Amino acid sequence: MSLTLVPITDQLGWLPPTVSEAAPGSLGVPQGYDAYVKLFPVLGIDRSIPLASYSFACTSVADLNARVAFWNTYGIHQGGPPAERVERITYREAAALAGMPAQVPVSWEAICDFHGERPPNLGSSPTLEEAFIEHLVQVLGATTDTFFHGSVEEGNYRWDAEDMPVDWLERGICADLLSVYQRDNALPTYMFAADHAWCLYQAEWVSWSVIGCSAPLALALLQHSYLETLPLVDAKIKPS
Repeated sequence: MSLTLVPITDQLGWLPPTVSEAAPGSLGVPQGYDAYVKLFPVLGIDRSIPLASYSFACTSVADLNARVAFWNTYGIHQGGPPAERVERITYREAAALAGMPAQVPVSWEAICDFHGERPPNLGSSPTLEEAFIEHLVQVLGATTDTFFHGSVEEGNYRWDAEDMPVDWLERGICADLLSVYQRDNALPTYMFAADHAWCLYQAEWVSWSVIGCSAPLALALLQHSYLETLPLVDAKIKPS
């Protein structure tokens, strides 16, 4: 099945219209799954950047000039390192390097909050992101009949013939996620199996996403050596 743009009719009617109607803590995944898993985007580090020499203070012109000099010296662009120099690092490893307490829950947001802003040695690369997508697709099932949806409300939209932002829906197989990600530089707002066996939701305002699924699939995600995940909710009701 090739990736195809399809009219939105009733395919999205089963999705929760509000956070309050979603599974607890999932932001937007329907209720009723055996398990809910938080999925973190892949993280990379440029170990050649001496973060200890970087001042996160930026209260004067001198501070700004020092920051510009540091960025120019180490090739930092838009706050992050050059893609070709990053290697994969786990969030727990990045938190430990930053000196964050071990008991603090880790995420991109938590690391940035700890520093007061984005650390310039952390970022990602197309190579890391493609590997992340390929591993995720492998776990979910590459040939699974899958819908991909973007919404105006979540900032993931297309432009219509009158240059107005509109929701969109595409159907293909799970392996098409790589093409969708490379095109949009983001996960879709929703991605779900056509039989509703699993559902992934990516909110606009957080870096991580949530997957509602069966217990065996959740276990495969949680035990995966490349994907970084955490159990979110332990619901005992199976999807219909």
